Amino acid sequence: MKRLLSSAGALAGLIGLLVVLNGGAPTWAEDGVTDKEVIIGAGMDLTGAVANWGVNIKAGMEAVFDRVNDAGGVHGRKIKLIAYDHVYQPPKAVTNAKRLVERDKVFVMMGHLGTPTTKAIKEYLEEKQVPNIFPATLASMWTTSGKWHVGDLASYADQTWLIIDYLVNERKIKKIASFYQDDEYGLDGHLAGKARLKQYELAYVAEVDYKRADIDFSSQAAKLKESGAEAVIVQAVYREPPRLAEQCHAIGYYPQFIGPGPIVVNKTIELGGKHVEGLIGVEVYPLPTDPGPFLDLYRADMKKYFPGLPPDTTNLYGYQKAALFVEALQRTGRNLTRDSLLKSIESIKDWDPGWGLKYSYGGDNRRGMSRVGRLVMVKNGKWTKMSQWIELKEGGRR
Repeated sequence: MKRLLSSAGALAGLIGLLVVLNGGAPTWAEDGVTDKEVIIGAGMDLTGAVANWGVNIKAGMEAVFDRVNDAGGVHGRKIKLIAYDHVYQPPKAVTNAKRLVERDKVFVMMGHLGTPTTKAIKEYLEEKQVPNIFPATLASMWTTSGKWHVGDLASYADQTWLIIDYLVNERKIKKIASFYQDDEYGLDGHLAGKARLKQYELAYVAEVDYKRADIDFSSQAAKLKESGAEAVIVQAVYREPPRLAEQCHAIGYYPQFIGPGPIVVNKTIELGGKHVEGLIGVEVYPLPTDPGPFLDLYRADMKKYFPGLPPDTTNLYGYQKAALFVEALQRTGRNLTRDSLLKSIESIKDWDPGWGLKYSYGGDNRRGMSRVGRLVMVKNGKWTKMSQWIELKEGGRR
């Protein structure tokens, strides 16, 4: 009798193995994937220096996931986002990443906020072979660091090349200074600008840095004024340009301030008031008020799921990441693994979610949206378009 039971058990096990090998029944060897759910993780600043970014990016992502989950999920799986607060501090980001990967067993890291905080977990994610997709940082490293990292928009280097070309060719400005955050975020655009200026046989007339926690820029303002710079490129987030501009204006210094995408948020205007009037930024996706079916859906989802948050470039930034992730899940089908997801992302070619700009990936190109960008300016207290969409040159840092 025991022999018969043993034989039956062995036969059942063999049949089960054959069914799995033939794709007849799914097995979920990957962490964070079940028959009913896929779990993604993110580190966000929810209470710290750039909490406006973290709160809004998280909400934008969840607005997409809530709508998709209400409709039954993707291929029967609902999407669960687990986000922890790293307060924009790299050590805390590492602690959170280990918690997400080792305790919460997330499938991928997605929308992780901040260049220094995401750089801090880069090697850990590579060691654990957990994909870092569409991080909330446009540093060049996410387009050149290989398999486990995938960006979604034009890099800070690409954007800074556009800034330099605009200042030199259109504004005929040669005295250009750089005000940059002293970490991988600020250095990405700062060094790219330096390289681009060299191609014009020019150099920064001043290179002035600051630390993430700084709030007093009076000494930097004095150095910039002394340099005689006609334009100052602010490789900063939304808090610093208003304070720098106010302190420059206090000493009678009125250069053209201009910077990459992270300054193009309503919070910059809210904090700066009259001091940021005329500030120029690079936009790498449409304004929340632009027309189009994708943006109509975005506005409807935000109103339904997060009625307390007005449309803003920050929550739209998270929203487009989540929409891109859902597209990748749709393409992957039921056989969801980390490798199959990455291959699905790489298969995206000229995909337009409905806002007139196309995403394309392929090969070693770990960025999307065809590196498009355009210039916008604060005019009468609102971000206003200055140019049409431009195909950006691939900016380098050396």
